[in-house]
Amino acid sequence: MLTKRPPDMVNEPAPLDALWRGPLLASPILIIMFAGFAVLLPTFFLGIPSGHDFEFHVNSWMEVLTQWRQGIIYPRWAALAQYGYGEPRFIFYPPGSWVLGAALGSFLPWRLVPGTFVWLALTLSGCSMFLLARTWLKPRDAIFAAALYAANPYYWVIVYWRSDFAELLAGALLPLLLLFCLQAHEKSGKPLIFLSLIIAAAWLTNAPVAVMVNYSLAVLILVVAASRRSIRAVAVGFMASLLGAALAAFYLLPAAYEQARQRRSL
Repeated sequence: MLTKRPPDMVNEPAPLDALWRGPLLASPILIIMFAGFAVLLPTFFLGIPSGHDFEFHVNSWMEVLTQWRQGIIYPRWAALAQYGYGEPRFIFYPPGSWVLGAALGSFLPWRLVPGTFVWLALTLSGCSMFLLARTWLKPRDAIFAAALYAANPYYWVIVYWRSDFAELLAGALLPLLLLFCLQAHEKSGKPLIFLSLIIAAAWLTNAPVAVMVNYSLAVLILVVAASRRSIRAVAVGFMASLLGAALAAFYLLPAAYEQARQRRSL
């Protein structure tokens, strides 16, 4: 005998595996991937966009791949920077974007690497927004929100004007930050674990975004703590910021030490 779904269950999100195994044209991942691909369509006619930071990032990827092939697993010095004088670029710039760019360059032609990097970053952003939106929206609305976030106007500015690949990659972390901050009051270890990983990923991807993420974490946690009357949320947010920084310490500590040493030498 068939039974109707209770009214209070109508707005609950459908199981994630059921949504992602739906019909071909209704699959969230395919729509998100197509939205990211649509952002890149002009490049097929106009060529690769060379924004403000394009040469910096692509040269870093090439430098890292060259050093990997020489057996240097974690590069510190960019020998070809500054017209061959070199600079300690990889001490101060987070490794997330240049590791991904160099990894793509290890098996793709360099002319395809920037577009592939952008497409992967946009797809990750759309997937993270889908995870956030499906908590409150119907599946179709959540897919629309994810596709819209993957192709939002600011991403177009980054891709075609600024070419800040690290910031573009870090954009995938923001919906997840909000998602797990809203769960910080729950009696579960999941919010703490995932918030710590998000903070660490932000530090390892883009330092300005990491600063913004930490400030956003503090504001969101205070709002959740006040609205839910939960001191647990404050503890989770505080511990997540410390654990996230600890996970990224292999980058943060050398960068902070070298920066302080340079200031003393001036």
